[in-house]
Amino acid sequence: MEELITIRSFNQSIDFEMAKSYLESCGIECFGKNEMINRAYINLVDGGIMLQVRSEQAEEAVRLLLEKGYLKAEDFEPSPEIKLVEKVINFFRKK
Repeated sequence: MEELITIRSFNQSIDFEMAKSYLESCGIECFGKNEMINRAYINLVDGGIMLQVRSEQAEEAVRLLLEKGYLKAEDFEPSPEIKLVEKVINFFRKK
């Protein structure tokens, strides 16, 4: 089975559908993890609808989404929580 990579998550199904349709029009096969449960129970699923692509198409999909504004460079920066955890880990590594 091929590995699927989550390249973006969406809280709104319309935003997911727009990005998915765009990628599919460019020849990228897309999948939606938690798509049906999120539509049934709006915003109750952690992470929203996850847009997934095959691993070999992930780089191209990200490039296309960046070009059309569905992704921004800052979307790839670690969250404040991750930065804090890294800071704590680095503190203990120095000891």
